[in-house]
Amino acid sequence: MNPAYLALEIKRIVRSPQFALFTIGMPLAMFLLFGGIFGAQEIAPGISTATVTMVNMAAYGAMTAALFTGTRVATERTDGWQRTLRLTPLRAPGYLMVKVAAGLFVALPVLLVIFAAGMIRGIRLETGQWLTIFGTLWLGTLPFAVLGLMIGLFGKGDTVQAVTGALMLPLGMFGGLWIPLQVLPGWMNTAGHLMPTYWLGEIGRAPVLGGSGTVTAVGVLAAWLVVPALVVMARFRLDTARL
Repeated sequence: MNPAYLALEIKRIVRSPQFALFTIGMPLAMFLLFGGIFGAQEIAPGISTATVTMVNMAAYGAMTAALFTGTRVATERTDGWQRTLRLTPLRAPGYLMVKVAAGLFVALPVLLVIFAAGMIRGIRLETGQWLTIFGTLWLGTLPFAVLGLMIGLFGKGDTVQAVTGALMLPLGMFGGLWIPLQVLPGWMNTAGHLMPTYWLGEIGRAPVLGGSGTVTAVGVLAAWLVVPALVVMARFRLDTARL
């Protein structure tokens, strides 16, 4: 993986106005709104609704940041940038690894901002809990970075952002990050357990709520990582063969 190209890719993403608006501004606003309305309610001994809302919105924001990195891939395909890269020492695996790594790195400021807002609003957790939530959510965004890359390889430059934005709605709603699955109809609850966002939220909430589903969550997220990764490699080989 080329560090210089990775640094360039990260700079291109974070300098985009859409990055600050959709990946940081939206989940932050939702946390402040819902945390302010329902934050005082206690859902477990010593655990308020605001704490769970913070974790959910951090998961949603990190997922969004990782997912949207794929939109640049579609633009590069349309503009012929991938064809240009074939003339450089950068090989196909390095190109794909840079895109995925960029998705992970741009999720970091989202998590930091949401957690900082939670601390300012009075959320208090043990140091180990903060670090565990941060680490699991960050690593848990890896499947979404690969999923965004897959969308970018199949989409077109002028439509992929709309497709990605439309995908964020069911991922957030049916994944239990916006609304608890318990209040949704039965079929929606069932569908929610198929969403990777549900399991991302599960591993993020586990350090504060406990539970025995962490192994299952890791397994489901791993499946959401492996399958899109295989599709990405097959699609990219097909694209480069056409160039």
